[in-house]
Amino acid sequence: MDEMVKPDIKALRQRNRDALDLSATAAARHPDVMRQLRRLALAVACEPLDIGVYHRTAAEMVRLLETLCATGAGTVFVYFRRGLDPNCEGHVRTFRPMCRDLLAVLEELDRWRARQRSIRRVK
Repeated sequence: MDEMVKPDIKALRQRNRDALDLSATAAARHPDVMRQLRRLALAVACEPLDIGVYHRTAAEMVRLLETLCATGAGTVFVYFRRGLDPNCEGHVRTFRPMCRDLLAVLEELDRWRARQRSIRRVK
């Protein structure tokens, strides 16, 4: 019986950096999409959401995530695109927790992007 090859911690960290790099590229190419996605995720996570609006909101978020996923298959947005899509893996019970997770990932992505830039002050 073949054993699964388990990646070591170095390989996992490299894969995480690659995913963050691709995601940062997608975010830089589509800043308006990122703002809309963050606004929708924040509204779902923090405000009451009528069940009648669920499908329309989920479809809009999936559309935005598909725009961000077009950059590459290794972005962090692929997971959320599948998890929020009611026609795929998404479910109304997991919609709010997924939006909270998305907000946490977007915050981490912003921190990572800020650490990667070297900004100098010119007088």
